[in-house]
Amino acid sequence: MNVNDNITNLKVSNIWLHIKHFFTSGHPRSQNLKKNIAASFVLKAISIILSLIKVPILLAYLNSEKYGVWLTIASILDWMSIFDLGLGHGFRNRFAEAIAINDQDRAKGLVSTAYTSMSAIMFSVFLIAVPVILVLNWGKILNTSLISEKELTITVLMVTAVFASRFVLQLVTVMLKALQKPALSDVFLPVSNALILILIPILGHYIKNSLFWASAVIAIPPVLVLIIAHYLLFRKGYRIYKPSLRGSDKKYLKDIYSLGWKFFIGQICGLILFSTANIILTQAVNPEEVTIYNIAYKYFSLPISYFMIIITPYWSAVTDAYYKDEFNWIKNNMRKIQYVACFFCILIFGLFLVSKWAFHIWIQDKVIIPLHLSLSLTLYNMFVVFFSPFSMFLNGFGKLKLGTIIAPAKTVIFLPLAWYLSTLWGATGLVIALFIANSLPNLYFEVRQYSLLVNQKAYGIWNK
Repeated sequence: MNVNDNITNLKVSNIWLHIKHFFTSGHPRSQNLKKNIAASFVLKAISIILSLIKVPILLAYLNSEKYGVWLTIASILDWMSIFDLGLGHGFRNRFAEAIAINDQDRAKGLVSTAYTSMSAIMFSVFLIAVPVILVLNWGKILNTSLISEKELTITVLMVTAVFASRFVLQLVTVMLKALQKPALSDVFLPVSNALILILIPILGHYIKNSLFWASAVIAIPPVLVLIIAHYLLFRKGYRIYKPSLRGSDKKYLKDIYSLGWKFFIGQICGLILFSTANIILTQAVNPEEVTIYNIAYKYFSLPISYFMIIITPYWSAVTDAYYKDEFNWIKNNMRKIQYVACFFCILIFGLFLVSKWAFHIWIQDKVIIPLHLSLSLTLYNMFVVFFSPFSMFLNGFGKLKLGTIIAPAKTVIFLPLAWYLSTLWGATGLVIALFIANSLPNLYFEVRQYSLLVNQKAYGIWNK
């Protein structure tokens, strides 16, 4: 071995030592965060690549208008999540609290109660939804004459049943995040997307241009993956938390909802702000505008997807630190996240600079994305990246009462503003409405509340 080889091996060894030191140094909570974030980055990269590949394949199978109809149906059914009345988020915080103080009996009771309650809620929602779905005119709601009313109705019924099942099964991902194992919960999405990519070409070989079968191929694989995940996780590693009807208790339900109702208000308003976007564009413009908006949004939110990998694990980690009075750890980590946010803002602007070329490569000019829409999404997403950590940390604190007051006000402003601006400027107007109604209030309220809480100076509504 010559001198150059020795130098190369030494450099590689030094790099490896630095990497190892990064993941094994600092507070044990920080070490766990770094390992989970690194694993989630890899999994998210795989998921995003598969998701991007999925768009042109679906466009080729359906066409722009039918794809827009599917996106609108999915956004409407996202509203089913509000019927959990904040159960999922309330369960996450209470479960993380129980783990932080090492109360295993409470932790097990919370899991069983969450599953039992969510199952009852979603079954009831589906029974109520069926007659409503059957009497509605879906062709008019979705603003399309390309698809028969019968196919639209059957599609919505099928997807509703699948979505209801998924909301129950997704509680396992909430549990894993509360246990500060977000990377494990991130495994399910890329596996689901891989299954979808395998099934779409097979579907295209046998059945052409069917909204119903395309919807089934998109909606069902995530549920199958979650069922397998439940079997594997509760069979061994997490058997102690395996849900059971006997383990459910009303006292735990009250415990969950004492915090969950605050999340519930935020969920309703968040869904109105984001899920109505497709409906507003469908009615104010046309279904093709929905496709344009969603493709552009998916592209410019790529950095946000990665940024969320970094900050999402902090939710339960902050809950753990807060109940142990480790405020210095919280401050230090917020400071680090703000530096990372600046990098991601630069990355979003870089995506804007190459967007025309990127859209040409990605969707082969099947859909034209206007420059003004790209610019508006760039500015909006830069703002979201920089200020979203404050929202995530407040969720971890569980101090949400101020948010339950502000969120409805945001919604009241957004709906008429979004409709008016969408009629003027299409999807660009919608993005401007989102910025005015949703982002600007966060600039003051969330930043101030975080500052007061982390410095232990919060009072009145700022501390509730």
